Amino acid sequence: MTNTDGTAPDIDRTRWGRLRGGSSTPAMAIAIPAGLVLAVLVGVIAAAMWDAPTPPVVVGIGFTVVTLPALVGLVWAFLVDRNTLRGAIDRPEESVEGAWYDKAAQGAFSDILLIVGLGTAFLAITGIRIDVLIALIGVLLVAMGGFTVRYLVARRRG
Repeated sequence: MTNTDGTAPDIDRTRWGRLRGGSSTPAMAIAIPAGLVLAVLVGVIAAAMWDAPTPPVVVGIGFTVVTLPALVGLVWAFLVDRNTLRGAIDRPEESVEGAWYDKAAQGAFSDILLIVGLGTAFLAITGIRIDVLIALIGVLLVAMGGFTVRYLVARRRG
């Protein structure tokens, strides 16, 4: 049975979810300490590699603080069972936004193939040499731009 908004009933669903595998342990109970350990590890590595007048302890603490939220979120995303999240859509891949995403991604991939193919042919014929970093930035911009435009068009059309 589903709610009127397409989600499953909120029985045994929590705001932050539970661990995968039918566990009753909240996902954040593991994600926070694991993320903290990873953030401290990043801080230690950064402090060990830092070669500047700033004291390594300050660098390590800074890196730990900055990376902590992202690493907790990353660990949580790997551990959480989405069926235990309150308000989560049961089959997000079947949503209208998922369809827009799929269409935009397919179109952007076609754009990349076309632009990279034409660009490669142009560079081969003319003998012009460009830096690899510049070429990769161009490919990335074409991909992101093509995806964004196609997604917005699909969203506007409904």
